[in-house]
Amino acid sequence: MNAGTERLAALRSLMRRKKVDAYIIPLSDPHMGEYIPDHWNIIKWLTGFTGSAATAVITDSFAGLWTDSRYFLQAERQLAGSGFEFVRPVLYQRNDYIDFLWRTVGEGGTVALDGRIFPVSRFRNLESRLKARKVSIITDCDLITEIWDDRPALPSSTAFGHPLEFSGKESSWKINEIRDQMKIKGANYHIITAPDEIMWILNIRGYDVEFSPVLLSFALIGTDQLLLFIDEEKIPEKIAAEFDSLGIVVLPYEEAEPVISYVTQGSTALLNPSAIPVSMYRTVASNAAIVEDITIPCRLKAIKNKTEIENICRVMVRD
Repeated sequence: MNAGTERLAALRSLMRRKKVDAYIIPLSDPHMGEYIPDHWNIIKWLTGFTGSAATAVITDSFAGLWTDSRYFLQAERQLAGSGFEFVRPVLYQRNDYIDFLWRTVGEGGTVALDGRIFPVSRFRNLESRLKARKVSIITDCDLITEIWDDRPALPSSTAFGHPLEFSGKESSWKINEIRDQMKIKGANYHIITAPDEIMWILNIRGYDVEFSPVLLSFALIGTDQLLLFIDEEKIPEKIAAEFDSLGIVVLPYEEAEPVISYVTQGSTALLNPSAIPVSMYRTVASNAAIVEDITIPCRLKAIKNKTEIENICRVMVRD
């Protein structure tokens, strides 16, 4: 038995103890990005698959991985001997993992997942599909931490500034633009979970994720303050002073969910259901009214200013 099959056996043992019929593992993190730190790359650790898109489903007698056409050959090669089967799509037929669960999990069965790394939009599809079979879905089920002994720590790179000569717009202007749009949408608060959007708002960058110049973080934008949830040691003194002048409050990364839920209580919060994990959405929705839409920074940063366009041209010439 190799390391991969031993891990799969340990996971199945835990599933039996928890009375879970099927366990879903997305290739995701709490920020719903395509590229994730090793700490959250459960699929790579469990199956050996190193692509950037996948979902694994484990039952007592089956372990399968679904991915897109970019990785078909890679998946077949990397899953060999892991105990996992690559599930190919069937021509002209639906054959995703939700369809598999609908066919496989018996009526009244239990499906489990870790709601910290599962987006609301995908969960709704899962819930809708399994509802007719009266399948219970547990969303606070972390079966990995207990069996992943040498799990990598979360990354800890240091923030550096993205100056005006590259950004073309001060962070204060961006925050005011977002607040103007929040008023139009009737939102008191705006929850941002995507690090690339937070980096754009604050004109900073980092090296927490390979191939992406970002720092793992959450942000809550209110009418007067912006709460930034990030490890404080990642923010050097100069940037911290700039944040103070902008009314940006730095709070511990791990406190994002409870603090956001508390602060938004009795208010209206704007969020993107495709970019927020189930666990955070539920804690917020239990206390606040929700407005669902693409995030405001996502729309704003899609329209490049003159400085950004000029810099893109320069980069293309260098490339």
